[in-house]
Amino acid sequence: MTNESYHHSRNYTLGLTTSDPNRPQNSQAARNGWLHSLTGQLSPEVYSTAWVALVPRVDHPDVPAWPEALDYLRKNQLPDGGWGEPHVLYAHERTLSTLAAIYALHTWQIDEQDSIRVHQGVDALHHYADLLSQEPDEPVGYELVLPSLWRQFDPEMQAIFPLEKWAGTDRLYDKKVSLTTSKLLPDPAKPRAWWFSMEALSQTELAVLDDRILAANGSIVTATAPTAAYLRAKRISGSDSPRAEAFLNDLVERGSGGVPFCDPAEIFERVWVLDNLRRVNESPNRLSITHVLDSIYRAWYTNKPGVSSSNLFPVNDGDDIAVGLTLLQWGGYLVDDQPLLNLWDSDHFRSYPDERSASVSTNLHALIALRHQPGFPHCDKAELVTHWLVEHMQKDIPFADKWNISPFYSASHAIEALSGLDNAAARRCVSFLAQHQQDDGGWGWYGAATLEETAFCVMGLAHAFSHGLLNDSRVLSRAAQFMTRATTDKIYPYLWIGKTLFQSGSIVRSSIYAAHKILARLSYETGIRYQVPTYMSSFEDYISSYPFQLEFEVA
Repeated sequence: MTNESYHHSRNYTLGLTTSDPNRPQNSQAARNGWLHSLTGQLSPEVYSTAWVALVPRVDHPDVPAWPEALDYLRKNQLPDGGWGEPHVLYAHERTLSTLAAIYALHTWQIDEQDSIRVHQGVDALHHYADLLSQEPDEPVGYELVLPSLWRQFDPEMQAIFPLEKWAGTDRLYDKKVSLTTSKLLPDPAKPRAWWFSMEALSQTELAVLDDRILAANGSIVTATAPTAAYLRAKRISGSDSPRAEAFLNDLVERGSGGVPFCDPAEIFERVWVLDNLRRVNESPNRLSITHVLDSIYRAWYTNKPGVSSSNLFPVNDGDDIAVGLTLLQWGGYLVDDQPLLNLWDSDHFRSYPDERSASVSTNLHALIALRHQPGFPHCDKAELVTHWLVEHMQKDIPFADKWNISPFYSASHAIEALSGLDNAAARRCVSFLAQHQQDDGGWGWYGAATLEETAFCVMGLAHAFSHGLLNDSRVLSRAAQFMTRATTDKIYPYLWIGKTLFQSGSIVRSSIYAAHKILARLSYETGIRYQVPTYMSSFEDYISSYPFQLEFEVA
Protein backbone atom coordinates (compact mmCIF):
# COMPACT_ATOMS: atom_id res chain seq x y z
CA MET A 1 0.00 0.00 0.00
CA THR A 2 1.42 3.36 -0.95
CA ASN A 3 1.64 6.35 1.35
CA GLU A 4 -0.72 8.16 -1.00
CA SER A 5 -3.44 5.55 -0.58
CA TYR A 6 -2.96 5.46 3.18
CA HIS A 7 -3.42 9.19 3.55
CA HIS A 8 -6.45 9.04 1.29
CA SER A 9 -8.00 6.43 3.54
CA ARG A 10 -7.57 8.67 6.57
CA ASN A 11 -9.10 11.71 4.89
CA TYR A 12 -12.24 11.51 7.00
CA THR A 13 -14.04 14.18 8.99
CA LEU A 14 -14.16 12.99 12.58
CA GLY A 15 -15.11 16.17 14.37
CA LEU A 16 -17.68 18.91 14.22
CA THR A 17 -18.24 21.02 11.17
CA THR A 18 -20.71 23.84 11.58
CA SER A 19 -24.15 23.29 10.14
CA ASP A 20 -24.07 26.60 8.24
CA PRO A 21 -21.60 26.28 5.33
CA ASN A 22 -21.30 30.06 5.15
CA ARG A 23 -20.27 30.34 8.76
CA PRO A 24 -16.53 31.12 9.06
CA GLN A 25 -14.76 28.09 10.49
CA ASN A 26 -12.08 30.17 12.18
CA SER A 27 -14.48 32.45 14.04
CA GLN A 28 -14.41 32.73 17.82
CA ALA A 29 -17.95 31.30 17.82
CA ALA A 30 -16.74 28.21 15.98
CA ARG A 31 -13.83 27.80 18.39
CA ASN A 32 -16.13 27.96 21.39
CA GLY A 33 -18.85 25.80 19.87
CA TRP A 34 -17.18 22.52 19.08
CA LEU A 35 -17.98 20.96 22.45
CA HIS A 36 -21.68 21.58 21.83
CA SER A 37 -21.82 19.21 18.89
CA LEU A 38 -19.67 16.15 19.55
CA THR A 39 -21.49 13.78 17.24
CA GLY A 40 -19.48 10.62 17.89
CA GLN A 41 -18.08 10.00 14.42
CA LEU A 42 -15.25 7.48 14.47
CA SER A 43 -12.52 6.63 12.00
CA PRO A 44 -13.10 4.20 9.13
CA GLU A 45 -11.64 0.71 9.42
CA VAL A 46 -11.27 -2.30 7.16
CA TYR A 47 -13.30 -5.00 8.91
CA SER A 48 -16.63 -3.18 8.82
CA THR A 49 -15.91 -1.80 5.35
CA ALA A 50 -15.48 -5.37 4.10
CA TRP A 51 -18.95 -6.29 5.36
CA VAL A 52 -20.41 -3.28 3.57
CA ALA A 53 -18.55 -4.34 0.42
CA LEU A 54 -20.31 -7.72 0.61
CA VAL A 55 -23.81 -6.22 0.30
CA PRO A 56 -25.33 -6.77 -3.19
CA ARG A 57 -27.55 -4.34 -5.03
CA VAL A 58 -31.23 -5.03 -4.51
CA ASP A 59 -31.98 -4.90 -8.25
CA HIS A 60 -28.79 -6.68 -9.40
CA PRO A 61 -27.67 -9.21 -6.74
CA ASP A 62 -24.58 -10.07 -8.77
CA VAL A 63 -23.25 -6.50 -8.38
CA PRO A 64 -21.94 -4.90 -5.15
CA ALA A 65 -24.15 -2.15 -3.76
CA TRP A 66 -21.10 -0.08 -2.78
CA PRO A 67 -18.16 -0.76 -5.13
CA GLU A 68 -16.34 2.13 -3.46
CA ALA A 69 -16.07 -0.05 -0.35
CA LEU A 70 -14.23 -2.66 -2.43
CA ASP A 71 -11.97 0.09 -3.73
CA TYR A 72 -11.23 1.08 -0.14
CA LEU A 73 -10.07 -2.47 0.57
CA ARG A 74 -7.82 -2.53 -2.48
CA LYS A 75 -6.25 0.81 -1.62
CA ASN A 76 -5.58 -0.16 1.97
CA GLN A 77 -3.86 -3.53 1.68
CA LEU A 78 -0.69 -3.46 3.76
CA PRO A 79 2.82 -4.20 2.50
CA ASP A 80 2.75 -7.58 4.29
CA GLY A 81 -0.36 -8.57 2.32
CA GLY A 82 -2.81 -8.18 5.19
CA TRP A 83 -5.23 -5.49 6.26
CA GLY A 84 -5.64 -3.45 9.42
CA GLU A 85 -4.02 -0.59 11.29
CA PRO A 86 -0.65 -0.03 9.54
CA HIS A 87 1.31 1.34 12.51
CA VAL A 88 0.27 -1.21 15.13
CA LEU A 89 0.68 -4.93 14.58
CA TYR A 90 -2.15 -6.28 16.69
CA ALA A 91 -2.45 -9.82 15.35
CA HIS A 92 -6.06 -10.37 16.43
CA GLU A 93 -7.13 -7.15 14.73
CA ARG A 94 -5.12 -7.90 11.59
CA THR A 95 -6.61 -11.40 11.46
CA LEU A 96 -10.22 -10.20 11.52
CA SER A 97 -9.58 -7.35 9.09
CA THR A 98 -7.66 -9.53 6.67
CA LEU A 99 -10.12 -12.42 6.71
CA ALA A 100 -13.07 -10.06 6.14
CA ALA A 101 -11.26 -8.29 3.28
CA ILE A 102 -10.40 -11.65 1.69
CA TYR A 103 -14.04 -12.71 2.01
CA ALA A 104 -15.26 -9.59 0.22
CA LEU A 105 -12.70 -9.71 -2.60
CA HIS A 106 -13.05 -13.48 -3.06
CA THR A 107 -16.85 -13.22 -3.13
CA TRP A 108 -17.00 -10.70 -5.97
CA GLN A 109 -13.78 -11.42 -7.92
CA ILE A 110 -14.34 -8.31 -10.05
CA ASP A 111 -10.82 -6.96 -10.42
CA GLU A 112 -8.31 -9.28 -12.11
CA GLN A 113 -5.77 -8.42 -9.40
CA ASP A 114 -8.09 -9.46 -6.58
CA SER A 115 -6.97 -13.10 -6.69
CA ILE A 116 -3.40 -11.92 -6.08
CA ARG A 117 -4.57 -9.74 -3.21
CA VAL A 118 -6.43 -12.70 -1.71
CA HIS A 119 -3.38 -15.00 -1.83
CA GLN A 120 -1.21 -12.29 -0.30
CA GLY A 121 -3.82 -11.95 2.44
CA VAL A 122 -3.78 -15.69 3.14
CA ASP A 123 0.01 -15.58 3.56
CA ALA A 124 -0.40 -12.70 6.01
CA LEU A 125 -2.98 -14.70 8.00
CA HIS A 126 -0.41 -17.43 8.59
CA HIS A 127 2.06 -14.86 9.86
CA TYR A 128 -0.51 -13.31 12.19
CA ALA A 129 -1.57 -16.74 13.47
CA ASP A 130 1.93 -17.27 14.86
CA LEU A 131 1.54 -14.09 16.95
CA LEU A 132 -1.92 -14.64 18.43
CA SER A 133 -0.76 -16.53 21.50
CA GLN A 134 1.52 -13.64 22.47
CA GLU A 135 -1.36 -11.20 22.91
CA PRO A 136 -3.31 -11.02 26.19
CA ASP A 137 -6.75 -10.03 24.87
CA GLU A 138 -8.95 -10.36 21.82
CA PRO A 139 -10.99 -7.46 20.44
CA VAL A 140 -14.75 -7.24 20.94
CA GLY A 141 -16.63 -10.19 19.48
CA TYR A 142 -13.52 -11.91 18.14
CA GLU A 143 -14.52 -15.30 19.55
CA LEU A 144 -17.94 -15.04 17.85
CA VAL A 145 -16.91 -13.54 14.54
CA LEU A 146 -13.75 -15.46 13.58
CA PRO A 147 -15.26 -18.99 13.58
CA SER A 148 -18.40 -17.87 11.76
CA LEU A 149 -16.38 -15.92 9.20
CA TRP A 150 -13.96 -18.62 8.09
CA ARG A 151 -16.84 -21.08 7.80
CA GLN A 152 -18.35 -18.83 5.10
CA PHE A 153 -15.63 -20.03 2.70
CA ASP A 154 -15.78 -23.15 0.61
CA PRO A 155 -13.71 -26.15 1.80
CA GLU A 156 -10.99 -25.47 -0.76
CA MET A 157 -10.36 -22.02 0.71
CA GLN A 158 -10.69 -23.24 4.28
CA ALA A 159 -7.89 -25.73 3.61
CA ILE A 160 -5.36 -22.95 3.07
CA PHE A 161 -6.24 -21.01 6.26
CA PRO A 162 -4.27 -21.56 9.52
CA LEU A 163 -7.24 -23.32 11.10
CA GLU A 164 -5.13 -25.33 13.51
CA LYS A 165 -3.86 -22.12 15.09
CA TRP A 166 -7.41 -20.74 15.32
CA ALA A 167 -8.76 -23.88 16.98
CA GLY A 168 -8.80 -22.36 20.46
CA THR A 169 -11.30 -19.79 19.31
CA ASP A 170 -14.00 -22.46 19.09
CA ARG A 171 -13.67 -23.05 22.84
CA LEU A 172 -13.96 -19.32 23.47
CA TYR A 173 -17.02 -19.25 21.21
CA ASP A 174 -18.75 -21.93 23.29
CA LYS A 175 -17.88 -20.13 26.52
CA LYS A 176 -19.21 -16.84 25.21
CA VAL A 177 -22.47 -18.40 24.07
CA SER A 178 -22.90 -20.02 27.48
CA LEU A 179 -22.60 -16.58 29.12
CA THR A 180 -25.25 -14.92 26.96
CA THR A 181 -28.70 -15.46 28.42
CA SER A 182 -30.31 -15.27 24.96
CA LYS A 183 -27.99 -17.97 23.50
CA LEU A 184 -27.53 -15.83 20.36
CA LEU A 185 -31.27 -15.73 19.68
CA PRO A 186 -32.04 -12.03 19.13
CA ASP A 187 -35.24 -10.68 20.64
CA PRO A 188 -36.05 -7.25 19.11
CA ALA A 189 -37.55 -6.16 22.43
CA LYS A 190 -34.41 -7.00 24.41
CA PRO A 191 -31.16 -5.72 22.87
CA ARG A 192 -28.01 -7.37 24.17
CA ALA A 193 -24.33 -6.47 24.09
CA TRP A 194 -23.53 -9.41 21.79
CA TRP A 195 -25.67 -7.80 19.06
CA PHE A 196 -22.59 -5.76 18.29
CA SER A 197 -21.30 -8.99 16.72
CA MET A 198 -24.57 -10.19 15.19
CA GLU A 199 -22.82 -10.76 11.86
CA ALA A 200 -21.73 -14.02 13.51
CA LEU A 201 -25.22 -15.40 12.82
CA SER A 202 -25.79 -17.31 9.60
CA GLN A 203 -27.46 -15.74 6.56
CA THR A 204 -30.54 -17.84 7.26
CA GLU A 205 -30.77 -16.62 10.85
CA LEU A 206 -30.32 -12.99 9.80
CA ALA A 207 -32.78 -13.19 6.88
CA VAL A 208 -35.70 -14.20 9.10
CA LEU A 209 -35.30 -11.08 11.23
CA ASP A 210 -37.16 -7.89 10.35
CA ASP A 211 -36.61 -4.17 10.82
CA ARG A 212 -37.80 -4.29 14.41
CA ILE A 213 -34.19 -5.24 15.11
CA LEU A 214 -33.02 -1.81 13.90
CA ALA A 215 -32.43 1.28 16.00
CA ALA A 216 -33.89 4.66 15.09
CA ASN A 217 -30.98 5.42 12.73
CA GLY A 218 -31.41 2.16 10.78
CA SER A 219 -28.54 0.30 12.45
CA ILE A 220 -28.31 -2.76 14.62
CA VAL A 221 -27.23 -1.21 17.96
CA THR A 222 -25.17 1.38 15.98
CA ALA A 223 -22.84 -1.39 14.73
CA THR A 224 -21.93 -1.31 11.05
CA ALA A 225 -20.92 -4.92 10.31
CA PRO A 226 -24.10 -6.52 11.75
CA THR A 227 -26.22 -4.00 9.86
CA ALA A 228 -24.42 -4.80 6.60
CA ALA A 229 -24.69 -8.55 7.24
CA TYR A 230 -28.42 -8.16 7.93
CA LEU A 231 -29.00 -6.16 4.74
CA ARG A 232 -26.95 -8.66 2.74
CA ALA A 233 -28.94 -11.59 4.11
CA LYS A 234 -32.23 -9.86 3.36
CA ARG A 235 -31.23 -9.16 -0.23
CA ILE A 236 -29.85 -12.63 -0.86
CA SER A 237 -33.16 -14.04 0.38
CA GLY A 238 -35.10 -11.75 -1.98
CA SER A 239 -36.23 -8.99 0.39
CA ASP A 240 -34.74 -5.66 1.48
CA SER A 241 -34.34 -3.13 4.28
CA PRO A 242 -34.32 0.48 3.00
CA ARG A 243 -33.64 1.77 6.51
CA ALA A 244 -30.48 -0.31 6.86
CA GLU A 245 -29.45 0.76 3.36
CA ALA A 246 -29.86 4.44 4.26
CA PHE A 247 -27.71 4.03 7.37
CA LEU A 248 -24.91 2.33 5.45
CA ASN A 249 -25.12 4.67 2.48
CA ASP A 250 -24.62 7.68 4.74
CA LEU A 251 -21.48 6.12 6.23
CA VAL A 252 -20.04 5.18 2.83
CA GLU A 253 -20.59 8.68 1.47
CA ARG A 254 -19.17 10.29 4.58
CA GLY A 255 -16.04 8.13 4.54
CA SER A 256 -15.39 7.97 0.78
CA GLY A 257 -15.88 4.21 0.83
CA GLY A 258 -14.53 3.42 4.29
CA VAL A 259 -16.87 3.06 7.26
CA PRO A 260 -16.43 3.04 11.06
CA PHE A 261 -17.25 0.02 13.19
CA CYS A 262 -20.16 1.88 14.77
CA ASP A 263 -22.04 5.15 14.42
CA PRO A 264 -22.68 7.22 16.35
CA ALA A 265 -20.61 6.92 19.54
CA GLU A 266 -21.57 10.33 20.88
CA ILE A 267 -21.71 9.44 24.58
CA PHE A 268 -18.35 7.66 24.46
CA GLU A 269 -16.83 10.66 22.71
CA ARG A 270 -18.32 13.20 25.11
CA VAL A 271 -17.30 11.45 28.32
CA TRP A 272 -13.71 10.84 27.19
CA VAL A 273 -13.26 14.35 25.82
CA LEU A 274 -14.53 15.86 29.07
CA ASP A 275 -12.54 13.44 31.19
CA ASN A 276 -9.35 14.66 29.57
CA LEU A 277 -10.34 18.22 30.49
CA ARG A 278 -11.24 17.15 34.03
CA ARG A 279 -7.86 15.50 34.50
CA VAL A 280 -6.07 18.80 33.88
CA ASN A 281 -8.32 20.77 36.22
CA GLU A 282 -10.48 22.59 33.71
CA SER A 283 -13.53 24.12 35.39
CA PRO A 284 -16.79 22.18 34.98
CA ASN A 285 -18.60 25.51 35.24
CA ARG A 286 -17.52 26.76 31.82
CA LEU A 287 -20.64 27.09 29.70
CA SER A 288 -19.39 24.84 26.91
CA ILE A 289 -18.47 22.09 29.38
CA THR A 290 -21.74 22.44 31.29
CA HIS A 291 -23.61 21.99 28.01
CA VAL A 292 -21.92 18.61 27.46
CA LEU A 293 -22.38 17.58 31.09
CA ASP A 294 -26.09 18.30 30.73
CA SER A 295 -26.25 16.01 27.69
CA ILE A 296 -24.51 13.22 29.64
CA TYR A 297 -26.91 13.70 32.55
CA ARG A 298 -29.90 13.47 30.19
CA ALA A 299 -28.39 10.35 28.60
CA TRP A 300 -28.06 8.80 32.08
CA TYR A 301 -31.85 8.66 32.26
CA THR A 302 -32.71 8.25 28.57
CA ASN A 303 -33.33 4.49 28.73
CA LYS A 304 -32.68 2.79 32.03
CA PRO A 305 -30.28 4.72 34.34
CA GLY A 306 -26.69 4.64 33.12
CA VAL A 307 -25.00 5.16 29.77
CA SER A 308 -23.44 3.29 26.90
CA SER A 309 -21.45 4.47 23.90
CA SER A 310 -24.59 5.97 22.35
CA ASN A 311 -28.18 6.77 23.20
CA LEU A 312 -29.04 4.44 20.30
CA PHE A 313 -27.33 1.50 22.02
CA PRO A 314 -29.54 0.80 25.04
CA VAL A 315 -27.16 -1.61 26.79
CA ASN A 316 -25.14 -0.06 29.61
CA ASP A 317 -21.40 -0.62 29.83
CA GLY A 318 -19.19 -0.22 32.86
CA ASP A 319 -16.50 1.93 31.28
CA ASP A 320 -18.82 4.67 30.01
CA ILE A 321 -20.80 4.48 33.25
CA ALA A 322 -17.71 4.84 35.43
CA VAL A 323 -16.26 7.80 33.54
CA GLY A 324 -19.71 9.36 33.16
CA LEU A 325 -20.35 9.06 36.90
CA THR A 326 -17.02 10.72 37.69
CA LEU A 327 -17.81 13.58 35.33
CA LEU A 328 -21.30 14.17 36.67
CA GLN A 329 -19.98 14.22 40.22
CA TRP A 330 -17.22 16.60 39.08
CA GLY A 331 -19.94 18.84 37.66
CA GLY A 332 -22.00 18.78 40.86
CA TYR A 333 -24.89 16.66 39.59
CA LEU A 334 -26.83 14.37 41.90
CA VAL A 335 -26.90 11.06 40.09
CA ASP A 336 -27.84 7.49 40.91
CA ASP A 337 -24.77 5.24 41.20
CA GLN A 338 -26.79 2.02 40.95
CA PRO A 339 -25.91 1.47 37.26
CA LEU A 340 -22.27 1.08 38.27
CA LEU A 341 -23.08 -1.05 41.32
CA ASN A 342 -25.17 -3.35 39.12
CA LEU A 343 -21.92 -4.42 37.43
CA TRP A 344 -20.19 -5.37 40.69
CA ASP A 345 -18.76 -8.90 40.74
CA SER A 346 -17.42 -9.83 44.20
CA ASP A 347 -14.13 -7.86 43.98
CA HIS A 348 -14.24 -5.94 40.69
CA PHE A 349 -16.57 -4.39 38.13
CA ARG A 350 -17.56 -5.82 34.77
CA SER A 351 -18.00 -3.87 31.56
CA TYR A 352 -20.99 -6.07 30.64
CA PRO A 353 -22.74 -8.82 32.61
CA ASP A 354 -21.89 -11.45 29.97
CA GLU A 355 -18.25 -10.57 29.25
CA ARG A 356 -15.65 -13.33 29.42
CA SER A 357 -12.85 -11.29 31.01
CA ALA A 358 -12.92 -8.11 33.06
CA SER A 359 -11.23 -4.93 31.90
CA VAL A 360 -8.41 -3.30 33.84
CA SER A 361 -9.23 0.20 32.62
CA THR A 362 -12.92 -0.19 33.47
CA ASN A 363 -11.91 -0.98 37.04
CA LEU A 364 -9.46 1.91 37.15
CA HIS A 365 -12.23 4.24 36.03
CA ALA A 366 -14.68 2.67 38.48
CA LEU A 367 -12.19 3.22 41.30
CA ILE A 368 -11.82 6.88 40.32
CA ALA A 369 -15.62 7.22 40.27
CA LEU A 370 -15.96 5.70 43.75
CA ARG A 371 -13.29 8.06 45.09
CA HIS A 372 -15.13 11.09 43.70
CA GLN A 373 -18.35 10.29 45.50
CA PRO A 374 -19.10 12.66 48.41
CA GLY A 375 -18.38 10.89 51.67
CA PHE A 376 -16.73 7.91 49.92
CA PRO A 377 -19.74 5.61 50.66
CA HIS A 378 -18.27 2.58 48.88
CA CYS A 379 -14.80 2.61 50.39
CA ASP A 380 -15.10 -1.14 50.98
CA LYS A 381 -15.56 -1.79 47.28
CA ALA A 382 -12.74 0.63 46.49
CA GLU A 383 -10.43 -1.39 48.71
CA LEU A 384 -11.41 -4.65 47.00
CA VAL A 385 -10.98 -3.15 43.53
CA THR A 386 -7.56 -1.82 44.53
CA HIS A 387 -6.49 -5.31 45.60
CA TRP A 388 -7.92 -6.78 42.38
CA LEU A 389 -5.99 -4.27 40.29
CA VAL A 390 -2.72 -4.85 42.13
CA GLU A 391 -3.14 -8.60 41.67
CA HIS A 392 -3.52 -7.99 37.92
CA MET A 393 -0.35 -5.93 37.65
CA GLN A 394 2.33 -7.54 35.53
CA LYS A 395 6.09 -7.45 35.90
CA ASP A 396 7.09 -5.73 32.65
CA ILE A 397 3.86 -3.94 31.74
CA PRO A 398 1.83 -2.86 34.78
CA PHE A 399 -1.50 -3.18 32.99
CA ALA A 400 -2.53 -4.57 29.61
CA ASP A 401 -6.10 -3.66 28.75
CA LYS A 402 -8.69 -4.76 26.22
CA TRP A 403 -10.05 -1.29 25.38
CA ASN A 404 -6.81 0.48 24.45
CA ILE A 405 -3.80 -1.19 22.86
CA SER A 406 -1.20 1.14 24.41
CA PRO A 407 -0.10 0.17 27.94
CA PHE A 408 0.64 3.86 28.55
CA TYR A 409 -3.10 4.53 28.54
CA SER A 410 -3.82 2.22 31.48
CA ALA A 411 -0.68 3.19 33.40
CA SER A 412 -1.58 6.86 33.14
CA HIS A 413 -5.10 6.32 34.48
CA ALA A 414 -3.78 3.97 37.17
CA ILE A 415 -1.69 6.73 38.71
CA GLU A 416 -4.80 8.79 39.46
CA ALA A 417 -6.85 5.75 40.52
CA LEU A 418 -4.25 4.28 42.90
CA SER A 419 -2.48 7.33 44.35
CA GLY A 420 -3.35 7.65 48.01
CA LEU A 421 -4.77 4.13 48.14
CA ASP A 422 -1.72 2.13 47.12
CA ASN A 423 1.16 4.49 46.45
CA ALA A 424 3.58 1.62 45.83
CA ALA A 425 1.45 0.40 42.92
CA ALA A 426 1.04 3.94 41.63
CA ARG A 427 4.82 4.45 41.74
CA ARG A 428 5.29 1.28 39.69
CA CYS A 429 3.22 2.93 36.98
CA VAL A 430 5.21 6.15 37.31
CA SER A 431 8.47 4.21 36.95
CA PHE A 432 7.11 2.33 33.95
CA LEU A 433 6.27 5.57 32.16
CA ALA A 434 9.57 7.21 33.05
CA GLN A 435 11.59 4.20 31.91
CA HIS A 436 9.90 4.12 28.50
CA GLN A 437 10.32 7.77 27.63
CA GLN A 438 12.12 7.96 24.30
CA ASP A 439 15.19 10.05 23.55
CA ASP A 440 13.08 12.78 21.95
CA GLY A 441 10.98 13.14 25.12
CA GLY A 442 7.87 11.41 23.79
CA TRP A 443 6.29 7.98 24.17
CA GLY A 444 5.31 5.40 21.59
CA TRP A 445 4.83 1.71 22.38
CA TYR A 446 4.90 0.64 18.74
CA GLY A 447 7.87 2.62 17.50
CA ALA A 448 8.18 6.36 17.08
CA ALA A 449 6.69 8.58 19.76
CA THR A 450 3.12 9.68 19.15
CA LEU A 451 1.34 12.76 20.41
CA GLU A 452 -1.60 10.80 21.79
CA GLU A 453 0.51 8.37 23.82
CA THR A 454 2.72 11.22 24.99
CA ALA A 455 -0.41 13.06 26.09
CA PHE A 456 -1.49 9.98 28.10
CA CYS A 457 1.85 9.93 29.87
CA VAL A 458 2.00 13.66 30.50
CA MET A 459 -1.40 13.62 32.23
CA GLY A 460 -0.43 10.66 34.40
CA LEU A 461 2.99 11.98 35.35
CA ALA A 462 1.63 15.47 36.02
CA HIS A 463 -0.80 13.90 38.51
CA ALA A 464 2.10 11.98 40.08
CA PHE A 465 4.20 15.15 40.31
CA SER A 466 1.44 17.13 42.00
CA HIS A 467 0.79 14.30 44.50
CA GLY A 468 4.39 13.67 45.49
CA LEU A 469 4.82 10.42 43.56
CA LEU A 470 7.33 11.94 41.12
CA ASN A 471 10.08 14.11 42.50
CA ASP A 472 12.23 14.62 39.41
CA SER A 473 10.58 17.02 36.99
CA ARG A 474 13.06 16.34 34.19
CA VAL A 475 10.83 13.68 32.65
CA LEU A 476 8.09 16.30 32.29
CA SER A 477 10.55 18.89 30.99
CA ARG A 478 11.63 16.50 28.25
CA ALA A 479 8.00 15.71 27.47
CA ALA A 480 7.30 19.44 27.23
CA GLN A 481 10.07 19.84 24.69
CA PHE A 482 8.65 16.99 22.62
CA MET A 483 5.16 18.48 22.72
CA THR A 484 6.59 21.85 21.71
CA ARG A 485 8.51 20.43 18.75
CA ALA A 486 5.85 18.01 17.52
CA THR A 487 4.59 18.89 14.06
CA THR A 488 2.39 17.52 11.32
CA ASP A 489 4.71 14.63 10.48
CA LYS A 490 3.89 12.84 13.74
CA ILE A 491 2.09 9.50 13.54
CA TYR A 492 -1.49 9.10 14.79
CA PRO A 493 -2.06 5.33 14.96
CA TYR A 494 -5.39 3.83 15.93
CA LEU A 495 -5.00 2.80 19.59
CA TRP A 496 -8.55 2.18 20.79
CA ILE A 497 -9.90 -1.37 20.59
CA GLY A 498 -13.40 -2.13 19.30
CA LYS A 499 -14.03 -4.86 16.72
CA THR A 500 -10.64 -3.84 15.43
CA LEU A 501 -8.56 -0.74 16.19
CA PHE A 502 -10.25 2.62 15.79
CA GLN A 503 -9.89 6.27 16.64
CA SER A 504 -11.99 9.24 17.69
CA GLY A 505 -10.35 12.39 16.38
CA SER A 506 -12.08 14.49 19.02
CA ILE A 507 -10.74 12.36 21.87
CA VAL A 508 -7.23 12.46 20.43
CA ARG A 509 -7.56 16.21 20.04
CA SER A 510 -8.68 16.72 23.61
CA SER A 511 -5.86 14.51 24.92
CA ILE A 512 -3.24 16.59 23.16
CA TYR A 513 -4.87 19.83 24.25
CA ALA A 514 -5.06 18.60 27.87
CA ALA A 515 -1.36 17.70 27.86
CA HIS A 516 -0.46 21.17 26.60
CA LYS A 517 -2.76 22.71 29.20
CA ILE A 518 -1.16 20.91 32.14
CA LEU A 519 2.36 21.55 30.90
CA ALA A 520 1.62 25.25 30.61
CA ARG A 521 0.31 25.25 34.17
CA LEU A 522 3.34 23.36 35.50
CA SER A 523 5.63 25.73 33.64
CA TYR A 524 4.01 28.64 35.44
CA GLU A 525 3.95 26.93 38.85
CA THR A 526 7.26 25.08 38.91
CA GLY A 527 9.48 26.53 36.21
CA ILE A 528 9.38 23.45 33.96
CA ARG A 529 10.68 24.60 30.59
CA TYR A 530 7.78 24.81 28.21
CA GLN A 531 6.85 27.06 25.34
CA VAL A 532 3.50 26.93 23.57
CA PRO A 533 4.32 25.39 20.18
CA THR A 534 3.77 27.32 17.00
CA TYR A 535 0.89 25.14 15.90
CA MET A 536 -0.95 25.96 19.14
CA SER A 537 -0.50 29.71 18.72
CA SER A 538 -3.47 30.13 16.43
CA PHE A 539 -6.63 28.14 16.00
CA GLU A 540 -6.20 27.83 12.24
CA ASP A 541 -2.66 26.42 12.53
CA TYR A 542 -3.74 24.06 15.30
CA ILE A 543 -6.41 22.49 13.11
CA SER A 544 -4.19 22.25 10.05
CA SER A 545 -1.54 20.46 12.11
CA TYR A 546 -3.81 17.44 12.52
CA PRO A 547 -5.16 15.18 9.75
CA PHE A 548 -8.80 15.62 10.78
CA GLN A 549 -11.20 18.52 10.42
CA LEU A 550 -11.72 19.29 14.09
CA GLU A 551 -12.71 22.41 15.92
CA PHE A 552 -11.06 22.95 19.26
CA GLU A 553 -11.30 25.68 21.85
CA VAL A 554 -7.75 26.92 22.36
CA ALA A 555 -8.51 29.83 24.67
